[in-house]
Amino acid sequence: MSDDQPKNVRDMNDRIGIGLIATLVVIVILAIFVIQNSDRVEVEFLLFGISMPLWLMAAIFLVLGAVLGWIWRWVRGRRSDR
Repeated sequence: MSDDQPKNVRDMNDRIGIGLIATLVVIVILAIFVIQNSDRVEVEFLLFGISMPLWLMAAIFLVLGAVLGWIWRWVRGRRSDR
Protein backbone atom coordinates (compact mmCIF):
# COMPACT_ATOMS: atom_id res chain seq x y z
CA MET A 1 0.00 0.00 0.00
CA SER A 2 2.87 2.42 0.68
CA ASP A 3 4.01 1.89 -2.92
CA ASP A 4 0.94 3.87 -4.03
CA GLN A 5 2.38 7.01 -2.39
CA PRO A 6 4.99 9.16 -4.10
CA LYS A 7 8.52 8.85 -2.69
CA ASN A 8 8.51 12.36 -1.20
CA VAL A 9 5.33 11.56 0.79
CA ARG A 10 6.88 8.32 2.14
CA ASP A 11 10.04 10.27 3.11
CA MET A 12 7.90 12.88 4.89
CA ASN A 13 6.05 10.15 6.79
CA ASP A 14 9.38 8.60 7.84
CA ARG A 15 10.65 11.97 9.10
CA ILE A 16 7.46 12.57 11.06
CA GLY A 17 7.84 9.15 12.71
CA ILE A 18 11.48 9.75 13.58
CA GLY A 19 10.70 13.27 14.82
CA LEU A 20 7.89 11.97 17.01
CA ILE A 21 10.11 9.28 18.52
CA ALA A 22 12.92 11.79 19.16
CA THR A 23 10.44 14.19 20.79
CA LEU A 24 9.09 11.48 23.06
CA VAL A 25 12.62 10.43 24.09
CA VAL A 26 13.53 14.03 24.94
CA ILE A 27 10.32 14.45 26.97
CA VAL A 28 11.05 11.26 28.96
CA ILE A 29 14.64 12.36 29.63
CA LEU A 30 13.42 15.82 30.68
CA ALA A 31 10.81 14.30 33.02
CA ILE A 32 13.47 12.11 34.66
CA PHE A 33 15.73 15.16 35.09
CA VAL A 34 12.93 17.18 36.72
CA ILE A 35 11.95 14.34 39.07
CA GLN A 36 15.54 13.71 40.17
CA ASN A 37 16.36 17.42 40.65
CA SER A 38 13.33 18.65 42.54
CA ASP A 39 15.27 19.62 45.69
CA ARG A 40 15.11 23.29 46.52
CA VAL A 41 18.34 25.26 46.42
CA GLU A 42 19.15 28.71 47.71
CA VAL A 43 20.50 31.06 45.04
CA GLU A 44 22.16 34.27 46.17
CA PHE A 45 23.38 37.02 43.87
CA LEU A 46 24.50 40.40 45.18
CA LEU A 47 21.74 41.49 47.55
CA PHE A 48 19.10 39.06 46.32
CA GLY A 49 18.38 35.56 47.54
CA ILE A 50 15.76 33.12 46.27
CA SER A 51 14.89 29.49 46.88
CA MET A 52 13.86 27.45 43.85
CA PRO A 53 13.95 23.87 42.57
CA LEU A 54 17.29 22.86 41.08
CA TRP A 55 15.69 21.91 37.74
CA LEU A 56 14.18 25.40 37.44
CA MET A 57 17.54 27.05 38.11
CA ALA A 58 19.15 24.83 35.47
CA ALA A 59 16.40 25.73 32.98
CA ILE A 60 16.81 29.46 33.66
CA PHE A 61 20.56 29.29 33.06
CA LEU A 62 20.05 27.17 29.93
CA VAL A 63 17.68 29.78 28.47
CA LEU A 64 19.97 32.62 29.57
CA GLY A 65 22.94 30.94 27.87
CA ALA A 66 20.95 30.40 24.67
CA VAL A 67 19.86 34.05 24.59
CA LEU A 68 23.40 35.29 25.24
CA GLY A 69 24.72 32.98 22.50
CA TRP A 70 22.14 34.32 20.06
CA ILE A 71 23.03 37.92 20.95
CA TRP A 72 26.76 37.12 20.54
CA ARG A 73 26.19 35.65 17.04
CA TRP A 74 24.00 38.62 16.09
CA VAL A 75 26.63 41.15 17.22
CA ARG A 76 29.44 39.28 15.41
CA GLY A 77 27.29 39.07 12.28
CA ARG A 78 26.68 42.81 12.32
CA ARG A 79 30.42 43.47 12.73
CA SER A 80 31.30 41.29 9.76
CA ASP A 81 28.73 43.10 7.58
CA ARG A 82 30.72 46.34 7.79
